[in-house]
Amino acid sequence: MPHFKTSRLLGSYFLYECARAMYFVLTTWLLFQWTNNPLYTGMFVSFGFLPGLVSNLFFGVLVDRYSRKKLALTAGTVSVLILLFLWTAFTAGAATPWLIILVHMLLQTAGSLFRPALQALTAGIFSKGELPKMFSWSNSATITGSLAGAGTGGFLADAAPEEVSLGFVLLLFTAATLSLLHLEEAPLRTPEGKSPSFLWDMKEGFRYVHHHRMFYGLFFLLMIGQLTFHTSLGFLSVYTSAHLLQGPFLYGLLDAVFSIGGMAAGLLGTWWWKVFRSHLAVWAFAVTATGLLFVRLNNALWSAFPGFFCIGFGTSLIRALLQSVQQMASAPAFHGRLSSLRMLYNQTSVVISGPVFGYIASTSGVSLVFLWLVLPAGAGMVWAWIQSRQSYFQTIISRASA
Repeated sequence: MPHFKTSRLLGSYFLYECARAMYFVLTTWLLFQWTNNPLYTGMFVSFGFLPGLVSNLFFGVLVDRYSRKKLALTAGTVSVLILLFLWTAFTAGAATPWLIILVHMLLQTAGSLFRPALQALTAGIFSKGELPKMFSWSNSATITGSLAGAGTGGFLADAAPEEVSLGFVLLLFTAATLSLLHLEEAPLRTPEGKSPSFLWDMKEGFRYVHHHRMFYGLFFLLMIGQLTFHTSLGFLSVYTSAHLLQGPFLYGLLDAVFSIGGMAAGLLGTWWWKVFRSHLAVWAFAVTATGLLFVRLNNALWSAFPGFFCIGFGTSLIRALLQSVQQMASAPAFHGRLSSLRMLYNQTSVVISGPVFGYIASTSGVSLVFLWLVLPAGAGMVWAWIQSRQSYFQTIISRASA
């Protein structure tokens, strides 16, 4: 059973991310080619997270109250239906840039339920000591899926009609959902007696964070990691087309290099934890900032490859390892609410910054976006160093048997 549940979970992480990356490459490339305006790309990235500012508050309570497996299956099924709608629109010749943005908003909302449900399901099945390993493995499976999806998406964008490409995406989302069907779920641990209301549970989530203030620092670091991750990926199509003057194949290749960096982070996650311990986030942000400077300060094609590799490597370490710290530091009854609150902060930052970065890219050039991202990465380094000196944080790092 341990091998079975691990392979099923990792398979779902892989397939879902493969589908998401392929879809993202196809839609962002088509959107920029149709509009030739980076501002649409900024709105695509920003508006995609807009519904999550409300839905995440409720999704966290859902994950803590109900079966994580059933919620993940529901979110996966909704994703399939959304992609079926988009595929139908392309097949009928009715797709438009604003329709793509609308579908992206719906798909991101479904993902905002799928991811915390799957993460809480993982945290409920495995022991706390196993979580750094499992989250590193799941991150590696996720990034490997992203690598496969991005590379294939770039090839399909250049070689196949849109409806054929989206048909592959639809099949992958379906497979990711089906992979969870036969997975046994650990019993949901809830306190005796029912909570008075949904709003009471939501309020308790905020109260829990307020009483455990280390989570504020973790959320801040994870927010910067996610902001850098999503902005870099969102503007990669514009960077490839408008700055490097290259086609969709190279776009898919650079996205794949980004994913290879993330995959390397997943494979080296436990080693990074052991070597850098409480300073693990400090050095991860340093690698991220180095990658951003490579992308901005050099116009040659060769510099884009190590640059995006470092961004993928650094942001993936931040996301995987600090999420492990969050799960280890929190009570099981609050796993879902904390994951959703974390995503609320992450997505708020992207919603606010997306149009701003779109405006910067359209007026001053897309490469300047990556230079601006060095500022939050530097702030992340500073706060990560401050948090590394906190005794409670050091205790959690030492507790893991990675």
